[in-house]
Amino acid sequence: MARTIYDELYEIGKARAKHVIWVFSDLQQPRFESAKACLTISMEDYVNRLGCPGEMLWYLGDSTEGRNVDELYRMTELQEKAFESLGVPLCYATGNHDYDLAEAGARRGETAYEMPFYDMVRRHPDWYTTKDSEDTWFKINVGGYAVYFFCDHIAHDNSWCSTHNRVRWGKDVYPYTEEHWAGIRKVMEAEEQPHIITAAHCAFPGGNRDTDLLGLIQPLPLKTRLHLYGHSHIGEYLCPKERIFSQIQWIDWQDIPQVDVASFENIRGSYCHSVILQIYEDDTLGLFFRNHDAQRFESAFFPSIHSFEEEGNYKKRMYLSWAPWDGVPKPPKPED
Repeated sequence: MARTIYDELYEIGKARAKHVIWVFSDLQQPRFESAKACLTISMEDYVNRLGCPGEMLWYLGDSTEGRNVDELYRMTELQEKAFESLGVPLCYATGNHDYDLAEAGARRGETAYEMPFYDMVRRHPDWYTTKDSEDTWFKINVGGYAVYFFCDHIAHDNSWCSTHNRVRWGKDVYPYTEEHWAGIRKVMEAEEQPHIITAAHCAFPGGNRDTDLLGLIQPLPLKTRLHLYGHSHIGEYLCPKERIFSQIQWIDWQDIPQVDVASFENIRGSYCHSVILQIYEDDTLGLFFRNHDAQRFESAFFPSIHSFEEEGNYKKRMYLSWAPWDGVPKPPKPED
């Protein structure tokens, strides 16, 4: 296979990278054989062609799908063995299909539920996810970056659950107010690391599909460089609709790119897809979009660690250029 410009850029990046992470989401198959086929394609390419470059795995939700308990546990064991074989930590942000069993139980009035993949991750002392099913986020540090993972979450008694970036059931007893999400922003604003990456199953406003709850955290701190998410399967007609091939967007009202890494399957999505994230010596980033079916990189993206919002005249220009369109309130006058 002929080398492409993306191969050349990837090799240059490897020589400069101080950290490399494999990022993926949405294997999401209701049938074991389908999950096994897609995972095998991705693992063989990652191991045999790329040589296992990542020092960490970031899995952004929807590891399984459906309500067949036996199939869910088989798919969980399949993935556990595959990722264990790589010998590196895994960070897991839950997604909506991780709660399929709980949702079915909630409709029957049941308070007990199972989450096979989530519970499996929590049993690994060197893997990361929320410590409690009711938690909304967790954080790790990688080099000069604090990485905030925002997760779907559920009550211990199944009385409420938040998926799809909104309250899925039990809205009348859901405990988290807008103040909770604003409190996360305050934690991020006090972050000691020089840069921030955020990751979740869903997007912030401006991205593909559901964006509601994460929007309550905005505006994100100016040191936020990137958001990574899944949920919207690239190449699938049903859910992304007109954004079927939209992999890179910007967060509304902010100079922060967000990248759709979905999906890890070629049945709903166009191919088994993931992203290799490189963090370089100067804290800049490189993202390489991998087509595991064809064993090639399809594109690359290098977001800046500089932001228009950090430029001295940004707020003044925004204020002076404001016009009262669509009832948008005038931004506050910047200090001179």
